[in-house]
Amino acid sequence: MKIKSSLVLLLLFSASFVLAKGRPVIFPFENDSGDAKVEWLGYGVELLFEDSLNAIPLAERMDAVDNMDVPDSGSLTLATRLVIARKLGAAELITGKFAVSDGKITIKYTRYQIDKLTEDKSSCTVSMDGFPANLSVFIQTKVRGKYPYPLSFTGHQFEVYARGMLRSAVNGDFKEIEKLAKQVEDCEPLNRNLGNLLFDTGHFGKALEYLKRLPKSDIRGLFRSGMCCVQLENYSDGLIYFLHTLKFSRDMSSVVNAAGCLLALNHPEEAATFLQSLQEKGEGVDPLLLYDRSVVAAAMEQWVPALNILSRYTSSFRFTDEAKQLAALCCGRCDCNHPLCADNQPAVGISEKQPDVLSLYQFSEGESRGNEALDLKDIKELYLAKAAESLKNGSKKEAVDALQKVLYLDPLQKDALKMLCEHCQDKDACKKLAKLAPHRTAPDVRR
Repeated sequence: MKIKSSLVLLLLFSASFVLAKGRPVIFPFENDSGDAKVEWLGYGVELLFEDSLNAIPLAERMDAVDNMDVPDSGSLTLATRLVIARKLGAAELITGKFAVSDGKITIKYTRYQIDKLTEDKSSCTVSMDGFPANLSVFIQTKVRGKYPYPLSFTGHQFEVYARGMLRSAVNGDFKEIEKLAKQVEDCEPLNRNLGNLLFDTGHFGKALEYLKRLPKSDIRGLFRSGMCCVQLENYSDGLIYFLHTLKFSRDMSSVVNAAGCLLALNHPEEAATFLQSLQEKGEGVDPLLLYDRSVVAAAMEQWVPALNILSRYTSSFRFTDEAKQLAALCCGRCDCNHPLCADNQPAVGISEKQPDVLSLYQFSEGESRGNEALDLKDIKELYLAKAAESLKNGSKKEAVDALQKVLYLDPLQKDALKMLCEHCQDKDACKKLAKLAPHRTAPDVRR
C-alpha cells in the first residue's frame, strides 16, 4: 500500500505549491572575491538565509532551475529568477553578493517583494573567525529571521554542511553530511534538510533517523516521519505520527493517511470514521477523499456503496488505473447491475487476478495543506467508546491504547484523562485532570 502515481502526481504538485506559497526563495550569492577557494560560500550563504527564514529548500530551488534549462549559477538575470520564484509560489526573492578579504567576509543582499516589486537592501561585514555565529545579530535585525544553528556550530562545520548539502542535492552523495550529522546531533536545520533530502531520494529508514530529531511541534517533520513509516510498512508508528500532526494542524492529508494506516492494520471501520470526519464542501470534493472512501467501503465488503462513491470520483476526476482495478474488484464481488459493471464500460475490464483491496488505498504526500479546522469529534468519540468497551471486557492495555489516541489529538480531553486516571491508574492523567479542575480532588492512585 505504497504511494501510487496516477492520482497523487497532481496532488503532489498542487500541495508543493501550497507549501511554498508565502515562503522566500533564495539564490546562490555571487562571489566578488575573485578567489575560487571560497566559491562554496555562495551556496553557504544561501543555506544560511534559507535556514533562518524557513525558505524554500535549496534542492527544490535547484530543481526549478533545472526545469528552466538554465545553468544554476549567479549569472541568472533578475527576470529569470523572478520567473522561477513565481513558479515556486514564493512571496519574496533574496539574492546578493559576498567577498572575503583580510580575514573578513562582507555580505550584501537584496530582498525583493515579488508582488509589489519593491526591494530592500542591506549589508554587513564580520570576521571569518567566529563565522557564522557572529552573523546572528544581522540575521535577527536586518534579515528578520532566526539564527538557526547551535552557537557551538563552527565555521569549519558550516563549510562541511554547505558542501555536503550541495553534494547531496546534486550527486546524491550523503557521506560527508551524514558524518557531520553524527558529530552535531542538535543542529535542527541540518537534521531537517538531511532528513528531507533522504526522504526525497527514497532512503526512508535513514530519513526517519534524522526527522525524529526534530522538535515534536515540527509539523512537516512529523508528517514526513509518518510517510517514512508508510513506505517502511510500519503502519502502527505511522498512525501515531499522523495523529501527532493533527494535534498541530487539522489538515486533510494527515486524516487521509491516518485512515490508510488504520486500514493497513485491519481496522476499516476506524478508517471510515476518520474519512467521514472530512466534510465535503459544495462541489469542491477532493477526488482523493472520494477514492479512498470507496476503497474503505470495499474493504468492509460494501460493494455497491463502494461503486457509488467510485462513480462520484470518476465523474470528478478520471478513470485512473487504480480506479479501474477497484471497480473490477467490486464488480467481481457484488453480483449487481451497477453502471460501472456494465458491459459497455470497457474501462473497468475485469482482470484475471483480483488485486488486494488494501493495496489500492491512496496515501497523500500533500503535507499540511493549511489548517482546515476539522471537527475530529467523531474520531475522539470512536476511541472513547472503544476504551469503554475494552475496560468492560477487562482489557486495560487496549483501553489505554485507545485513550492515548484521543490524547494525541487533544492532550487535555477530559473524558480520556478521567478514564485513564480512574480506571487505568495513570498518575500523569490524574495530575492533568487535577490542573483542569483544581477545585476537585483527583482519585488517589497511590499503590
